[in-house]
Amino acid sequence: MSEPKVHRKLVKFQAANGKNVEVQAVYEDSLSSGSSVGTVVAFHGSPGSHKDFKFIRQQLDNIGVRFIGINYPGFKQTDGYPNQQHTNEERQKYTDAFLKDISLTGKVIFLAHSRGCENALITSTTFPATGLVMMNPVGLRLHKSIRPLSRLQRIEYVYDLLPKLLADKMIYKMYHSFGLKVQDGEEAISALRSVIRCGLDTTLPFIQKLQKQDTKNFIIFAGRDIIVEEEIIFESLKEYKDLEHFDYETDIPVTDYSKILKTFDSGKGASVFVKKDTHYQNKLRADLVAEVIKKILGVMESASLEKNKL
Repeated sequence: MSEPKVHRKLVKFQAANGKNVEVQAVYEDSLSSGSSVGTVVAFHGSPGSHKDFKFIRQQLDNIGVRFIGINYPGFKQTDGYPNQQHTNEERQKYTDAFLKDISLTGKVIFLAHSRGCENALITSTTFPATGLVMMNPVGLRLHKSIRPLSRLQRIEYVYDLLPKLLADKMIYKMYHSFGLKVQDGEEAISALRSVIRCGLDTTLPFIQKLQKQDTKNFIIFAGRDIIVEEEIIFESLKEYKDLEHFDYETDIPVTDYSKILKTFDSGKGASVFVKKDTHYQNKLRADLVAEVIKKILGVMESASLEKNKL
């Protein structure tokens, strides 16, 4: 597997408290000169990073798709900043400022996992988007990993009261007890704050706006998700009009890939539920997600044209 091509650039934006912030953004960009085939911009979960998409990115490398992996401040790639709130509004200001200086031409797909799906959705309604691909999204109401919300808010309150060294140790141990990988307490508290401040009940208007666009859409989710219950995602699917749905118990036959991909020919796209999958379909279903991206980009045609030029 090829190594990610990591870059750095200064991003200036406005924080939730109204103050201007400058951060040295660390991000992955596989083809910084651009691609005639298309570009995929990825949004990680909480915790997470650009590395969460390596299995998908590898397959995109092979056919000349540009991959850009955003790293949100506070998650060990891009440094956090004082009084960072991790709200969608604040995260979106960072996202918009980051993308403003990146040359995005041609077909663009926004790809996201878990908590990152909210910002990918918002971005797809503000930047021209050919496609939106969401893996294990978080839904439109409180899910099991953040219920009751008051419990997480108390943990955040205690963290802020304690000396930083002790607070970091406490939150680090807590995250590891949940089976979630974090490098230290700073990453753990960033993850906690970002999930406490999920949009959820403010997300619907963006879905409704998306429905008025020509953007192709693909959603894949699981029955053994430790973060979100399947019924919450099935509820939110009612708001995504014109998606053809596919149910699977454990495996998706390769022969069914063509059925799923065909939905993008004349319709908006598809949703796929795999009952025995887990929260990490970004790894397990990388093959299918890569095929969906190729389909939305019309990559077979593009790749053929590029080959004929050589």
